[in-house]
Amino acid sequence: MVIDGAPHYPYVTRMVAGLFAEGALSNVVDVEIEPEYGYVTRIHYANGTYRTTRGNDVGLNSGAAQEVVKDKAHTKFFLRRSGVPCARGESFLLPWWARRIRPRMESNGHHALRTVDAAAEYVRDNTGFPVYVKPVDGSKGINVWRVSDEAELAGVFAAFEEERVRVALVEEAIDLPDYRLVVLDGKLISAYRRNPLAVVGDGTSTVAELMSRLQESYSLGLRDTVLRAGDARIGARLRRDGRTLRSVPETGERVRLLDISNLSAGGTADDVTGIVAERWVTLAVTVAGLFNLRFCGVDLACSDIASDEGTCAVIEVNGTPGLDHYVSTGATQEAIVRKLYLEVLNVPPRED
Repeated sequence: MVIDGAPHYPYVTRMVAGLFAEGALSNVVDVEIEPEYGYVTRIHYANGTYRTTRGNDVGLNSGAAQEVVKDKAHTKFFLRRSGVPCARGESFLLPWWARRIRPRMESNGHHALRTVDAAAEYVRDNTGFPVYVKPVDGSKGINVWRVSDEAELAGVFAAFEEERVRVALVEEAIDLPDYRLVVLDGKLISAYRRNPLAVVGDGTSTVAELMSRLQESYSLGLRDTVLRAGDARIGARLRRDGRTLRSVPETGERVRLLDISNLSAGGTADDVTGIVAERWVTLAVTVAGLFNLRFCGVDLACSDIASDEGTCAVIEVNGTPGLDHYVSTGATQEAIVRKLYLEVLNVPPRED
């Protein structure tokens, strides 16, 4: 049964459908796709085994490993214990969540809950401002803030409380280029520098108008990124630079709109796969091994990705790295990703 992937299906689902329709999956006899949203697939192999995919998860990593790296605080704990350089930071409970779990924790003898009330003092004593604040279980850069003082920190916590974020991670801001290294079974598959969302002035258009045109270009390129002029983080970044959405940048002037580099938030990628120094490849492979991840993305803040010298810190580990935005950077990158998924999806899952 050949099933064409609908345009609204996730990228991995469309890749599964496309490869199967082409006859490229020689070991696969059937593919079933949940038809309404296409979020899950079941791949039936000739040897009688099955693989299930869900969103960007192609079924290579264990459920426990996936859950651990979804929590940024747990990830940071194990990175530290293993001697891996990472941004300094700690997690803090939001008040509503602390109230909910306190009775159970105290009944078991644990009284020292660390809440956001202690965050400002932690920053003063350990990292200083600016810091990044993010939900420990967030993804795609959603709700990630760069804050410059205690008033901004309190404001973010107030918003998190209202949105029922349970635990926030506060960590130092490391102002180095941001890279993602994608690893599969101990080998580097791809690497790219992630650049924050920005627009380039033409001398006559406002920032808001430039954003609107950028959104149009993303839509024409079938990129599912949605740019929101009302995003409070964009307003904060513009104010920091003395601008508003009505400002008119000069011709060729690059205006940064966000303090995060996630491609899903509108950032762009520059491929660096061919120049990554062996030191950083080894680091990414080591990090994947620490969490028993066969397939993962390791996000690094690195002073010089092409040199074994310099400084580097692991920012996050992603057990289900999305590669759809990376594909949009060029034909070479599209070929890399196609080869990756063909290699993964055509092999029956391990039975161990």
